[in-house]
Amino acid sequence: MPPTRHDDLSSRTDVRRAEPAAAGAPRGWTVPAEDRLVVVHDRLAVEAHKAGVRRGVRSQRKQRDAATAAGVDTAVARVLLDSPLLHGVTRVACYASRAGEPGTRATLAELRRAGVEVLLPVVRHDGDLDWEVRPVRTGAGAGRGPGPVGAHALATVDLVIVPALAVDTAGRRLGQGGGSYDRALTRVPHRVPVIAVVHDDELVDAAVAPLPVLPHDRPVQAVVTPTRWLWLAA
Repeated sequence: MPPTRHDDLSSRTDVRRAEPAAAGAPRGWTVPAEDRLVVVHDRLAVEAHKAGVRRGVRSQRKQRDAATAAGVDTAVARVLLDSPLLHGVTRVACYASRAGEPGTRATLAELRRAGVEVLLPVVRHDGDLDWEVRPVRTGAGAGRGPGPVGAHALATVDLVIVPALAVDTAGRRLGQGGGSYDRALTRVPHRVPVIAVVHDDELVDAAVAPLPVLPHDRPVQAVVTPTRWLWLAA
């Protein structure tokens, strides 16, 4: 996908020397001093910072074994079900987790069991997201719906559950870098909460180590980890 242009951003910022990683930051992450107080608006500096955070999180995710991953999958579903986030919802946008991500298999199964309609993302050729109505897979080749129902179907859901590499307590979300979810989330009505799912050590304190963001990055309103959920400042 071609890079998003930000012609209104300054092309040069005086970036001070990075300091050691702050408490609560993913391992391998150094926090530029200015990021402790403000969001940096130099695109190249922010993208470089994001790349460093992504490397650290991905490295840690690779170290999780299958037994740990299965436990996280079950725990995420339990936290969601015990929270008020799913109360009264009839249509939810979610995602099928990939290796290393906090699992959503148990969550999708519980949503299906409760009769909640689920939209799962389909990446379009332009990098945007279409959506497909389908239940969780129960076997090889099973569980697929009639096909994509359109990008604007996201405007019809009661709740959106999105993947993330990290989230801070101000609602800043760090994704994989393709920008697909940032584009898709512009279609979500303001009344609809967007929830990110991360591991416990991928939720960081915004007052200590705020995640780097650019103007096109979309915030989330809540976060779920294997042990808790939180409403965020966003």
